[in-house]
Amino acid sequence: MTTLEIEGAERGWLASVGLDPAGQLVVRAALSREVGEAVGALLEQLLQEPLDGRPLGIRRGEELLRGLALVLGRRRPLLAAERVHGYLPGVPLAAPDQPLPPGWDEP
Repeated sequence: MTTLEIEGAERGWLASVGLDPAGQLVVRAALSREVGEAVGALLEQLLQEPLDGRPLGIRRGEELLRGLALVLGRRRPLLAAERVHGYLPGVPLAAPDQPLPPGWDEP
């Protein structure tokens, strides 16, 4: 089963995110309860954002986890005061087709 691993620039591993049997995102493990709640809130926010011309949240299954990893890898959003990124262990992500615009990693 694929998991999305989320790491911070300062603290390292923060959380593992997967899908429940209904296909909904669930934080399976986290550094602390507070971090798990913050990661959940961040992911809910990211689901509303567009990726490749359509909302990220309409994707399902591994496609959703892959999309989140891509967005987290490109944007490196803030979680509290720490930049975070996400990846799927053992699953290479394709490089972006176009160069990232200036300021893509700004909050």
